[in-house]
Amino acid sequence: MKAWQYEYEMRKNAKIDPSWRSQWESVGNYEIFSDGLVSMFWSSRVPGSGAPECLVAGAIQSVENMGRDVSKAEKLFEEGLKTFNRKDFQNLKVVTALIFAELDRSPILKNHPYHSFERPLSWRKISDQISKESFRFDPEDLYESVLGGWLGQASGASMGTRFEGFFGEELEFVQGQDLPRYVEEEGGYNDDIVYEIVAMEALKNSQKISPRLIGLYWLKHIPFGWSAEYVALENLKKGILPPRSGSFKNPFQEWIGAQMRCMLYGLIFLGRPFEAARLAYVDSVVSHSGNGVYGGMHSAVLTSLAFVLKDPRKIVLKSLDYVPPRSEFAHILKRTIDWCNSCSSWRQVRELIEEEFRNYNWIHVYPNACCVVTALWFGEGDFDKTMEIVLKMGFDVDCNAGEVGTVLGVLLTARSIPCDWLSPLRGTVKTYMKGFERISIEDLARLTIELSRRFS
Repeated sequence: MKAWQYEYEMRKNAKIDPSWRSQWESVGNYEIFSDGLVSMFWSSRVPGSGAPECLVAGAIQSVENMGRDVSKAEKLFEEGLKTFNRKDFQNLKVVTALIFAELDRSPILKNHPYHSFERPLSWRKISDQISKESFRFDPEDLYESVLGGWLGQASGASMGTRFEGFFGEELEFVQGQDLPRYVEEEGGYNDDIVYEIVAMEALKNSQKISPRLIGLYWLKHIPFGWSAEYVALENLKKGILPPRSGSFKNPFQEWIGAQMRCMLYGLIFLGRPFEAARLAYVDSVVSHSGNGVYGGMHSAVLTSLAFVLKDPRKIVLKSLDYVPPRSEFAHILKRTIDWCNSCSSWRQVRELIEEEFRNYNWIHVYPNACCVVTALWFGEGDFDKTMEIVLKMGFDVDCNAGEVGTVLGVLLTARSIPCDWLSPLRGTVKTYMKGFERISIEDLARLTIELSRRFS
């Protein structure tokens, strides 16, 4: 039926209801931009750790990091802080909208270092620049390795949730031997794993995977997101589909969101890092672009290589072959490895990272990728030691601990992860999604292997 015909028939058959009373008073229940939401944009606390957060400030600094002139947005930001402090939420909504408008049209600073690097966006251009090399994996320990990856991720992310958003020095009080006690029962609530579970649903129910499909599954299952994922869900809701959903009016497109969730594809394409990177790209462009996408590819590659290279340092070094070599992301990875080689301790590297990225948000992909590399480099394949390092590096600790936990879980297998990290999980993860309230980690591992066999 044509749309006009449907509307015409509906109107033609409509009958007056004498008992009907005006419903206009209920409109106030459906605010598009509520006071609570705009207030969260300006001042909130990270749910797991209580760290302070200002999403609007993060948006401005991120666009500046991408080599743009944000001076007009910064003037409005000063006005917005005063408006927020007065709790004048009506005018705060206007200021917030104007800031995002200025960010969207902020002029490019041609001499900014960001523009001296390449930033390929299409998979064709990216794949032309990265290695196609794959490796043979002995399937004897397949289940234990995949299960180890999931257990390492769930326990690491759960521990890290308690500490994300703080500088490393603030976290030095935590004793290494006490870390497992911060793993919550059934992993607590962690938003990172939610996106992987939804992606697995899409993969399970589809013969051909695409960014569009994953985006539509997000709409079906994910109730709310933050930063890049929030913008992507808003775009998807309006019919702005991937890959545009990841870049359209999205100042957070180079934050960590893709890196935190793409280990899944390394678990599926074990020993096949190019294929892992390809599917990570498909997932990442739903909410990210450019270096944010390369972060997603990198976490998938590290995980895939963990099945075949048993030395964390070799894994880190080989992973460089699977990110665009002339990108700023690759440049930062290489420099971090140089720091790791030249410094006698990870704390020295931490100082360099904090100084280098002092004007970057704590959720940006760059400092967090550096933290992951440093923890793997100095952790020597020891689960406890690596987790202590990744915790005390600071920044987005739950994402980083979940990533190194996945890599080490694959390396060590489920049998060799210290049991005090696993007992609080009770073999289960819980989420805030309807229909996925509690999921068996063993079921996740079995489904991952099923998907691996199907896609291979």
